[in-house]
This record gives sequence, structure tokens and C-alpha cells, in this order.
Amino acid sequence: NMSKLNKYINSQLSQKKELADPSEIIHELLTHLNKNLSDAIKSIDKGKINDAKEKARKAESIAHALQNCLNIKDGGEIAENLNYLYRHIRFAAKNLLEKEKSELLTSAHFVSNEILEGWKGLNSSVA
Repeated sequence: NMSKLNKYINSQLSQKKELADPSEIIHELLTHLNKNLSDAIKSIDKGKINDAKEKARKAESIAHALQNCLNIKDGGEIAENLNYLYRHIRFAAKNLLEKEKSELLTSAHFVSNEILEGWKGLNSSVA
């Protein structure tokens, strides 16, 4: 019986090791954030407001998830700055969702692109 339990525990541990490390997950989230904002802008340009709202809704929830990943206590100025930028992105998305105003999306997309590029640069210098 113990050997079955040990096999189970070991299989659970090896599955966990196969999971992406946090930096990969954040990179994935930033990539999707950037793409959803870009797609929202494209949809607006085509006059497809509902498609744009769907993308903005996704972007808003991704930015919220990224905010929750921040270590505000120990992250210092960088974490505070990122928190501010994610808030801007969420505000831009909500502006579209609640007021159908899209003018902030361009700056939100620019910000998400800068964060993504910075993250890529950070990861390549560490790796």
C-alpha cells in the first residue's frame, strides 16, 4: 500500500516539475495581454465594437491577473510602476467596456508592448 502511495506522490511531483516556471507564465500572460489590446484596436478600426469589447474584457482580466502576481511589498519601485501601468491598461479597457470610449486603448497597447519587450530583454539577459 505504501508503495502505491509513494508512486502517486512521485507522479504528482514529476507532473509539477513539468509545469512552466513563473517567468514563462508571466511571459505568456503579457503576450496575450498585448495581442488582445492590439486585436481590440483592430476591431474598433473595423467598426466591430462587440469584438473589441470581448478583447478588452480579456485584456482587463489578464492585467488584473498580472497585478496579482506583483510583489508590492518586496518589489520596490519596479513593482509599483508595473502596478500603475496595469491599472492604466485596466482603466483603458473599462473605458471601452463601460463608455464605449476607445481613445485610451492605443496608449494601453503601447504600455503592454513596452512591458512585454522589457520582459523579453530581462529574460534573455538572465538566461
